[in-house]
Amino acid sequence: MRMKKLSFFLVTICMCTSAYSQQTTYATETFRDTRIISGQSVETSIQGQAKFIISHRFGDIYDQNAFSILYNFLGFNGGANMRIGLDYGITNWLEVGAGRSNLDKTYDAFVKMRLLRQSSGDRNMPVTLTWYSDISVITDTSNELLDPYFVNGFGFSNQLLIGRKFSDGFSLQLMPTHVHRNLVDLNSDPNDLFAVGVATKVRVAKQIDLTAEYFYTLPGQLPDGYDNCLAIGADFITKGHVFQIQLTNSPYLIPEHYIAKTQGNIYEQINGKPEFNIRLGFNITRTFKVAGRQY
Repeated sequence: MRMKKLSFFLVTICMCTSAYSQQTTYATETFRDTRIISGQSVETSIQGQAKFIISHRFGDIYDQNAFSILYNFLGFNGGANMRIGLDYGITNWLEVGAGRSNLDKTYDAFVKMRLLRQSSGDRNMPVTLTWYSDISVITDTSNELLDPYFVNGFGFSNQLLIGRKFSDGFSLQLMPTHVHRNLVDLNSDPNDLFAVGVATKVRVAKQIDLTAEYFYTLPGQLPDGYDNCLAIGADFITKGHVFQIQLTNSPYLIPEHYIAKTQGNIYEQINGKPEFNIRLGFNITRTFKVAGRQY
């Protein structure tokens, strides 16, 4: 009798252990925020969560003047771009947002949908897959190329965000991207561009991450004088806030612009002289609950 009870007890433990081992564990915080630097991450806002985001890119830090860093005061003197936006999580996998940038007086709106989520256990999925689409319109009436009805000021972008969290300290993301712009400088310039972005996150402290992103535009698409967008940054996490500081070669903040309109590499040599094109930037995100259950 005792042997039967012991056998039943051992079988029950084994069944529970087996059931537990088959539970699905989902990856969290592949990136700390819904944005990496200028580009989007695979993360989406949770249901009922709103994010108020201020993004700023100052002017060029450096020019040929030896004292330009002090003279330009780290790019504070001019040529800056700022975007104010609001994002909202309709569900835990569907997010919408809109914003306005002062360069070209551009308005934009987007939808972001998580299709797959990295997991292990019963449901083994190696990556998180998120789709991002946006629409933008340039409303700067001083632009001579813009028609009175703003039709050629419209632009669109689509991105497939493929991210994997390899450990708590390291994540990687790929971003195949399509960009369409109705408005281009010359008739010979393409309206459609295709690019591949790559981004990474490295955790260096409990509340600090280092980040980087690079968008490579396929050959023959960018006119002379235009370059790929590169940025490095650091994320500082506090309760309810994410503060991101960056160095980048692009003043733009939406894909139609930072992929298609970035001018100047971060470092290059012209006529044997070093040239730098570096801008200081930051994103400030304030998260708050609008509807649904508490955190």
